[in-house]
Amino acid sequence: MKSPLLVAIDAKYIHTNNAVRLLKANSKHPVDLLCYTIKDDPLKILQAIRQADPLFVGFSTYIWNVETVRFLTRRLKNQDGPAVVLGGPEVSYEPRPFLESGADLIIRGEGEHVFDAVIEHYRSGQSLADLPNLAYRSDNGEIIERPIKEIDDLSIIESPHRFAFDEHERPHRIHYIESSRGCPHRCTYCLSSLEQSVRFFPVETVLADIDYLLKRGARTFRFLDRSFDVSKHACTIVDYIVAHHTEESVFQFEMTGDNLPLELVEHIHRTAPPGLFRFEVGIQSIHDDVNRKVGRRQDTESLFRTLRKIISANVVDLHLDLIAGLPGESLERFKEGFNATFDLGAKEIQLGFLKLLRGTALRRLAPRMGYLFDQHPPYEVQKSDAMDERDFAELKEVEAALDRFHNRGYFEGTLHGILMETFESPYEGLLSMIRTYREEGLPEKGYQLETLYDFVHRFLAARGVEEDRLDDLKRTYLEQFKTKPKGYFPKIRNKPLRQRLFQRLNQDVGLNVNDAFKHAVCIHYKEGFLVAYYDGEHVAIHELSPVD
Repeated sequence: MKSPLLVAIDAKYIHTNNAVRLLKANSKHPVDLLCYTIKDDPLKILQAIRQADPLFVGFSTYIWNVETVRFLTRRLKNQDGPAVVLGGPEVSYEPRPFLESGADLIIRGEGEHVFDAVIEHYRSGQSLADLPNLAYRSDNGEIIERPIKEIDDLSIIESPHRFAFDEHERPHRIHYIESSRGCPHRCTYCLSSLEQSVRFFPVETVLADIDYLLKRGARTFRFLDRSFDVSKHACTIVDYIVAHHTEESVFQFEMTGDNLPLELVEHIHRTAPPGLFRFEVGIQSIHDDVNRKVGRRQDTESLFRTLRKIISANVVDLHLDLIAGLPGESLERFKEGFNATFDLGAKEIQLGFLKLLRGTALRRLAPRMGYLFDQHPPYEVQKSDAMDERDFAELKEVEAALDRFHNRGYFEGTLHGILMETFESPYEGLLSMIRTYREEGLPEKGYQLETLYDFVHRFLAARGVEEDRLDDLKRTYLEQFKTKPKGYFPKIRNKPLRQRLFQRLNQDVGLNVNDAFKHAVCIHYKEGFLVAYYDGEHVAIHELSPVD
């Protein structure tokens, strides 16, 4: 008997597609899976589908894979292939275009409670009439769109994390955990605004999944909750993670921020090791009138107060999001938000661009609001009511500068401080830096750390940054390695001088002088010297005063 085949086409290998696993785990029928990435050859995916000879083929569809899914759908229909069933956020809220271009059936929203009915329809002809969450063509060609009904009781859903075929991949993938579904906020650019309610999984189920995955080597966890800080189980989950995590574990949550209970923040600071938790916080805009235009409520003053507390404790890593192109926000106003956010000193800042996603209220309002956006995924805005194409082009440059000079952590906090001190604003500093980098014809990809540091050093020196601050840049560079690096600056070659420095370290910390000659780097540093010693796993940095 033929089985349905579900196909995941993920953005990267490290991602684990929960959607297809949830359908398989919650079906009483045998269900086959195939997992690929968008880098895989679509013709090979097509061949694998045809070889499987499934009852029907189902694709989990998102903005990053929809073009591949469209291609596969066309080829399957042209070759008299199996029926094509689509699900996922890209098709749930505007199913008609996908049915008109070849798909046979769309599962809208949550699919666990209707998937078996779809299987029985294709297996035995069972009627789809009156079933929620489906869109399809009737026998006379009419497109039927049934309303979306959410699953009220999430305790009925079986875990997607217990499949044996995933076991050998556990340490190498991101594992997506749900403790809730739905979002309490109604931002008009977000698909979560279309969900009707916030519902919670039993906390025992969430903890059991975490325990199961940790015991099988999973390291990286990302919660899918749209606002984890509203969860009534937040403290329980955090305490469990603190008590049971492994040394390499990292857990990421999306937080609203201004609603984040300070008691929870302070509790994490007291009990969790640094780096165990990572919070993704959407600032989006610091301007109340802009936020109100997209149905967003935010106490920015309270939010920034909480963020400063988190950053100063240096226990939780912060990823802060800004959105360029929101209604009424000009380039100058966006710069205000960018500079205020950069000033906080978070390790990562995402300069995102507004996307007018299918089904969202903002997409429907786009024509009358003067928006111009790419009609192809990811539907990124190219012109708003307050920014033109040149503004967006400039913001793309700053986005590239953020990625290269800040978010990757190559310069840790050193460059952040220098930018804040040297330029009129961090925005202008980053923009000048990326433009100069490109004017010099330096590589956009595949660059060495030495190249990056050498450029930044020269760029800052040309703008009058004092030598002491540039010495901090050298130290940060040396801290990036576990083995003796090449360096982008002159090292001390004078053997008698190095001998004296190593002998002092021998007396102070027991450093073996012969080993130091092999594995240490010596440089002039501020008014004295700096010695970086590498043992293959760590680097030890020693500052020394001038020698006679």
